[in-house]
Amino acid sequence: MDIDRKTAFARGLPGRFYDAYFINEYGKIEALRSTRYNTCFSVVLITVDGHGDVDPSEGAHLESIKALAKVVTDSVRNCDVAGMACDRELVVILPETDYFGSLIAVRKLTKAAGQIARKGRLSAVITQATFPRDGKGFGELLSTAAKRARERKESVWERQGLKDRLFWEIIGELSGRPYSGFDNSSFEAGSGQDLTEFFIDGINELVLNEVMRAPQKRGVLYYASKSISSLPVLKALNSAGALATRVFLVGEPDGNLSEVKSATPIPLDDPRLKEFLFTFFLNEDSGYALVCKENWGATFSCFHTADPVLVEGLISKFQGEYSLQENFG
Repeated sequence: MDIDRKTAFARGLPGRFYDAYFINEYGKIEALRSTRYNTCFSVVLITVDGHGDVDPSEGAHLESIKALAKVVTDSVRNCDVAGMACDRELVVILPETDYFGSLIAVRKLTKAAGQIARKGRLSAVITQATFPRDGKGFGELLSTAAKRARERKESVWERQGLKDRLFWEIIGELSGRPYSGFDNSSFEAGSGQDLTEFFIDGINELVLNEVMRAPQKRGVLYYASKSISSLPVLKALNSAGALATRVFLVGEPDGNLSEVKSATPIPLDDPRLKEFLFTFFLNEDSGYALVCKENWGATFSCFHTADPVLVEGLISKFQGEYSLQENFG
């Protein structure tokens, strides 16, 4: 971008929105500070997409970038620093923010950027990275966030437009069509199938074992079924001890919920839970989701995934559907 275009681009930008040089220097300083004091910080990368070879400094697209910059600066905290990473990338530096805090920031910015996208002015993919787990310096964090942007575009969540659909529509879609792949696959279980219904219980126990194997690791885990008392993991939970992962049990509130230990009941009397059961698990290292639809004849059509983009999206949609706290751990 030449000098004249840089000058034109700078006009109309918010006062708290900085150029790439300032952002890069500030990011280096934040990495040094976090290293010295053994703290964390995160970056959120907003990759502007969908405009081919259009120069982002020209015409309507330039105005769209300025509108997005204003939305970003209005959405972040006073201590956060926002600006350009390059012509098609905006970045926000989040001091003292861990992995789960950055996910909340991504959610907030995604909602805010959606206002611009709905006007047809631009589309954006928003990803994050956290120091030191995702990189030892600011440049490495940006590279990790950029890699996640590419992975997000390839995710079922983006490719099938699930992000624009309602929670129960997504659940029906995932359990109603065959998937075969490394990250996403379908299977049948129950009467007359190679896999019995106890295979589903076994999966849920394995997920809980993963949580109990590292009780100090933060995360979030949802088990949903017809009724809370019918969840087979209750016994294991009652002897699990203290867990940093937040475990939630979703279903009809039968029985004495005060007796549930190491988990928080979420009483829901929703008829759709009589037809579907699901498990969502996410921590900073991995994600897993299991969705099963009960059919006639005691059989289940199931889908499971290890795609963290899809898992995080499902959790976000579920929390939004029932106005639950946006909790990731």
